[in-house]
Amino acid sequence: MSEISAFKEPLFCSRCHAEILETDNYCHACGKSLKPGRGFLFTHAGIIVMALVLGPLALPFVWLSKAISLSAKLIYTAVLLVMGAYLVYALWQAVALINSSFSSLGSF
Repeated sequence: MSEISAFKEPLFCSRCHAEILETDNYCHACGKSLKPGRGFLFTHAGIIVMALVLGPLALPFVWLSKAISLSAKLIYTAVLLVMGAYLVYALWQAVALINSSFSSLGSF
């Protein structure tokens, strides 16, 4: 009985197919995160980079992260929501400016 329970199927990395242990957090061969919510995109640096690139669309990564505390998630959420509100306001102002420019061109 102990021989059967001691035998386990080997695990392999999904990226490089190197053999990994069940307790590994990262692949020793390629460095891929083996635990969901723990890769670079889920760290503070990754969230900040994504916020600068994607704006408020980075919000799901904040809440899926297992590396960030609840208080940090709340702060990131507040900042991203303010950023989103500002982007909507700026877009609204740009559309209004374009509309006024086109209406002034029509009067010539």
